[in-house]
Amino acid sequence: MDTLDKFPPQLAVRATYMRGGTSKGVFFNNGDLPAGAQHPGAERDALLQRIIGSPDPYEKQIDGMGGATSSTSKTVIIGPSTQPDHDIDYLFGQVAIDQDFVDWSGNCGNLSAAVGPFAIERGLIDVPITQGRVQETGEFELDGVTFPAAEVALDFMQPVDTAREALFPTGNLVDPLEVPDLGVLDATMINAGIPTIFINAEAIGYQGTELQADINSDADALAKFERIRTAGAMAMGLITHPEEAEARQHTPKIAFVAPAQSYTASSGKPVSAQQVDLLVRA
Repeated sequence: MDTLDKFPPQLAVRATYMRGGTSKGVFFNNGDLPAGAQHPGAERDALLQRIIGSPDPYEKQIDGMGGATSSTSKTVIIGPSTQPDHDIDYLFGQVAIDQDFVDWSGNCGNLSAAVGPFAIERGLIDVPITQGRVQETGEFELDGVTFPAAEVALDFMQPVDTAREALFPTGNLVDPLEVPDLGVLDATMINAGIPTIFINAEAIGYQGTELQADINSDADALAKFERIRTAGAMAMGLITHPEEAEARQHTPKIAFVAPAQSYTASSGKPVSAQQVDLLVRA
């Protein structure tokens, strides 16, 4: 058998690798995807997984565009709007790193900042811009990003479709959330842009100054947060059985909050309590 008959040729798909906020992702114009991937389904998921480099049991995504973190294993599909009074449709897919699924249940606020520039560059929005290009350079600095760039201001006019969903799914500002092995935690569960559970840092043994490695390298901590996340997803009506949480890893998010205090950022930069109003780790 000829090698060309045995192995399919490479598939070329036009894409753009972009940073938005503190995330990076691969952006596509929906019309550039293969016909079978222009609609929801297994073919689209498989294509995006292969581009990102998932599922990867090594958790490195060496053979793909992903960066082996949840902040860099992301995909975005943009197309002309299918609704009146809108310019474009924006679809976000969180690609699992080592598991076989793409989570379409939420949004990425960071990459939302890159949606407009991408749409303009690809001619999906007819607006006046400088010398035909999007202005990407500038002096705006964002903690977590090394180099300055242009500032993109986001304004979510309607973060939740109140005709279909409630801003506070439980109807309460604060709920007693019962979590296995942890007891009852005061929690605010809100659906604004993306479903999120807010809890007090002190209630789960944290100060609010923790950095990424303090959580991600602690298996017990990850298991604890997964129990909180599952309980919150149940309370918010996002799932009906705890087992369903495993297939919905992108939502809800968890954020633990603490009063302002001084800390050292992951870059080594000192941040004083006078510079911030409160601390949030998500």
